[in-house]
Amino acid sequence: MSIERQERIKQLRHKLSNLTDQEKQALISRGIISTVEGRQLSLYNTLLVYLQCNGHTPTVVGGYQQWRRVGKQVNKGEHGFMIWFPVGAKDDTGDIIEADRFYTATVFDISQVSGIKQEEQ
Repeated sequence: MSIERQERIKQLRHKLSNLTDQEKQALISRGIISTVEGRQLSLYNTLLVYLQCNGHTPTVVGGYQQWRRVGKQVNKGEHGFMIWFPVGAKDDTGDIIEADRFYTATVFDISQVSGIKQEEQ
């Protein structure tokens, strides 16, 4: 992981931990953020995305490959949002039941993607 990314993560964690309850409620009141796969982002990840979106209101997010799987392409030059995802033991359905650790991932809002042109497939 690059030093710049580590610093960005550190700044976001600091910013999030210093939010008042009122500030958290104000961000959450902007709406629920879902993933391309139909899941809701956790409260923590929702707050992280809202802290990074600079006034834009994300609605549906997904990683680069998730968007590709649904026939979309992230627009050139777009910068995504950092979120945390758990890694650990899974149940029979593939859901995490016990998180050992968390890693960061980058997700993009639906406003940052477009349909894949025929020649790109």
